[in-house]
Amino acid sequence: MQFDAVLKTFKEFFEREGIRYALAGGLAVVAWGHQRPTNDADFVVGGTDGPRVRAFAESLGYETTHVSNGFSNHRHPNRTFGDLDLMYVYGDTAEQVFAGSRPRDALGVELPVTRPEHLIAMKVVAMKNSPLRVLIDAPDIAYLLTLPGIDRARAREYFAKHGLLKIYDELTQDLG
Repeated sequence: MQFDAVLKTFKEFFEREGIRYALAGGLAVVAWGHQRPTNDADFVVGGTDGPRVRAFAESLGYETTHVSNGFSNHRHPNRTFGDLDLMYVYGDTAEQVFAGSRPRDALGVELPVTRPEHLIAMKVVAMKNSPLRVLIDAPDIAYLLTLPGIDRARAREYFAKHGLLKIYDELTQDLG
């Protein structure tokens, strides 16, 4: 996969168009230092910018396979470019996510990356909506919970809010 080219292309578009964005998902976890495979690039963007970002993705050959108020999924016919997922945030959530994002290196491209606590929140919601996601997301969360300065109390609140506190307790039982 040529995720470095995908990241560069979208970074240039976001910056040229003045669109606030942050890397999320598996590549964001990689940017925080955890090596793991992924088949897609995930970006968080302001919800009102969604139509412009989708149009740009489609201009690059991505086919939009799903659109909702909260996210959209895109597939490129050339598997070299992988899939693309866009998460849309609004209001206070947008302000918190973008203010908390930090510049990090992701596959040789420096761009804003969602802070670990926000990545955990997104992964908790994914696990709640699709319980099989625990198999993918629990190892990422376990890693993120070991990062220096992580706010574990806040992470625990995300699990509690979505009825997944048992998973949090299992992930943290050996962390001390």
